[in-house]
Amino acid sequence: MASLNLHCGADVRGEPYDVAAAIGLLDASVICLQEDWVPAKPGRDRVAAAASALGLTVHRAELCRLSSRTGLGLSADGGPGRLCISVLTALPVTGSQAVRLGQGPGDPIPRAALVVALRSRAGGVLRIVNTHLTFAATSPVQLWRLWRWLRADPVPTVIAGDLNMPGLFARQYGGLTALVRGATFPAEQPVVQLDHVLASRGVEPWQGAVLPWSGSDHLPVRARLRGISGWRQA
Repeated sequence: MASLNLHCGADVRGEPYDVAAAIGLLDASVICLQEDWVPAKPGRDRVAAAASALGLTVHRAELCRLSSRTGLGLSADGGPGRLCISVLTALPVTGSQAVRLGQGPGDPIPRAALVVALRSRAGGVLRIVNTHLTFAATSPVQLWRLWRWLRADPVPTVIAGDLNMPGLFARQYGGLTALVRGATFPAEQPVVQLDHVLASRGVEPWQGAVLPWSGSDHLPVRARLRGISGWRQA
């Protein structure tokens, strides 16, 4: 599985990049995307087009609606649209829901997590949680609230996304293991890891890596899983 903050399809200078190519380079059967900008004008949903070309289904949680991307500090306009977090997957989905996490101090964007349940042929369940936490100092509080809610149901879980906190903070939650370590931001000269993949008990990691730059202001991350408790091994 992989995760990438798309920066609404704009690079660090606000210029558009090839979102479809960036998604294809992730080479994963489960992809978590943050800052997925969905234009209101029909036919301009590049994420949906990329997912269709790759044979993936799209599951989204809307964070807010804006008159343009300039409201997010981007020079590129393009008209109104929706800011979303999204999960693309080739695996069977049995359900999804958005968990609202509120807004951090000074943060105009309401934050949320998208929880997607995947089921194997053997009946096992893996819970994928995609989130983009606040840039305010309260991002660890949002993660703690999310993890407290999730651990009430002991399903093998992977939390991925732009957590807006360095690895030292992201790795402090009991019951979660970091699957990827390495700086991811800013993409041109990364100095801090803001993008993470965290796994609960029942998830057996194989390898994790920060991937090369693909257009966004963040670097992508990818983790390969060796096994999941309750899943039949191939």
